Amino acid sequence: MWVTFNTPQARSMLSGRNVQFIPSIGTRDAWGTLHTILAAYRILRSGSYHYVVSTGAAVAVSFLPLAAWMGVQALYVESLARTHAPSATGRLLRLFPGVQTYTQYERWANDRWKYSGSVLDNWDTRLRGRRTAVRNVFVSLGTIQPYRFDRAVDAVRAVLPDDCSVTWQLGATSRADVPGTTHSELPWEQMGQLIRDSDAFVCHAGVGSVLQALDNGAVPLLAVRSARQGEHVDDHQEHFAREILRRGLGRILPLSGDAGGALQQIAQWEPLRQEELEAARELPPLPVLESQLRSFRYRGKGQAKRTAVPAAPHHKAQADSHNVGLHG
Repeated sequence: MWVTFNTPQARSMLSGRNVQFIPSIGTRDAWGTLHTILAAYRILRSGSYHYVVSTGAAVAVSFLPLAAWMGVQALYVESLARTHAPSATGRLLRLFPGVQTYTQYERWANDRWKYSGSVLDNWDTRLRGRRTAVRNVFVSLGTIQPYRFDRAVDAVRAVLPDDCSVTWQLGATSRADVPGTTHSELPWEQMGQLIRDSDAFVCHAGVGSVLQALDNGAVPLLAVRSARQGEHVDDHQEHFAREILRRGLGRILPLSGDAGGALQQIAQWEPLRQEELEAARELPPLPVLESQLRSFRYRGKGQAKRTAVPAAPHHKAQADSHNVGLHG
């Protein structure tokens, strides 16, 4: 069972899956979080669930403590965006002893926050075998409301080649002065196709955008939102962009000053999955999460357990930072 917000991207990603949509919860929306607890209770009572898993944000607060109180194992895996410390959601959830908390960064793991590897461990990059001319560009600024990102639009416009075709997903940044085709929000599958068709992909430094870029064969050019500029609730995108840059999985688009050649440079790189590398690095062990995730394949009481199979590689589980997975 998947529980998330009713958006074009969620409908596209979860097409054909067992899913329940709930009303959206805004950033740090205390009332919306409390209201969603009622929906969480109805959903949890509707089935015999062994685990509730979430990466946040506010919807995790509605589900996980309640699930733990009802005797269901509650797992919270902190978002990749939180590179140095837990989010506000994570700080709140760690107060509940029944909620098991995990980080994807060893640098801030401790007794309360266990480290079990990162989905970024699945990726590396390499230069393409041929030089790629930039004739088709896709730009995605995410869909977080109500935060505009006009600096990114202006920076991209400044580096677009004259004869370039460009498609925009602008989210809250409605603009009538941009070339090409504009959309407020696009389905996930259509975004994937646009990324695969593009010579260069520009996106805000959001976890979902970066993972979707890598999954669809693009090394992203990142436009980083700033809380000081009123572009996000905090500066976690700056920390995440530094992590992506450190791993060589993306490049940064300067939002002021000279960014000439940025599109041409990013177009020459491509992502590489770990299994494609000649000498794949050994991933960190998952002694706790792996055994628990395998047991998702067990059903309710009275049903025979099925043979456990290895958990899917991390990169095959795309998850938006707001999604909750309820598995029974």
